[in-house]
Amino acid sequence: MSLEIIEIGDESKTVISSRDGGATDVYVAVGKDDIDVLKWALDHAVSPGCCVFLVHVFPPLTCITTPVGRLARSQLSQEQLRVYINEENNRRRNLLQKYIRLCTDSKVTVDTLLLESNTTAKAILQLIPVLNITNLVIGTKKPLSTKLLGKRIAKGEYVKKNAPKFCGVTIVYEGKKVEECQQEMGLLPSSEDSDCRQRRRCGKNLFEWVCLSSRSGCD
Repeated sequence: MSLEIIEIGDESKTVISSRDGGATDVYVAVGKDDIDVLKWALDHAVSPGCCVFLVHVFPPLTCITTPVGRLARSQLSQEQLRVYINEENNRRRNLLQKYIRLCTDSKVTVDTLLLESNTTAKAILQLIPVLNITNLVIGTKKPLSTKLLGKRIAKGEYVKKNAPKFCGVTIVYEGKKVEECQQEMGLLPSSEDSDCRQRRRCGKNLFEWVCLSSRSGCD
């Protein structure tokens, strides 16, 4: 699958190479409603001087809905196609504007990356080595493990599972890291629970060692 990276803004340009200091940049995958994901990134992942890249994946234009039904792209005239593409570009600009405004209000440098693909997760995975992304934040609508749900793997979990080792992927659900949500729901042990279990294991091992030593002494 080929990867097409499109930059939208006042000046048309393509972002395809890493920037100096890109190791500190934060890439945030955003869709229709990911304000909570971006807020988490701004509060927890952004460091002074870094740039936030908003990554938005949209499907290729194959069919268009018209008053007479859905028409294939090939059935439209060049003028009709141009008008529709302009409308779609404006719609995406308006969608991204709320995220851009949130970054500028937080005094954070922001840029946008648009990927045209039918598979969001795979498109993002392809982008990681191209731009040497080391810090990626992505949202999910499912706080539970896919194993517990018995459903297909969520996009965020798929990206985290298949991302290169050099890329840290954080999954956010309703403004919190998924791990924190799972701890609150009792699906993952908290650090205190882990410490308690560790102390119990240590105590048990010590008790067994003392008993063993006593038996050895009796022999």
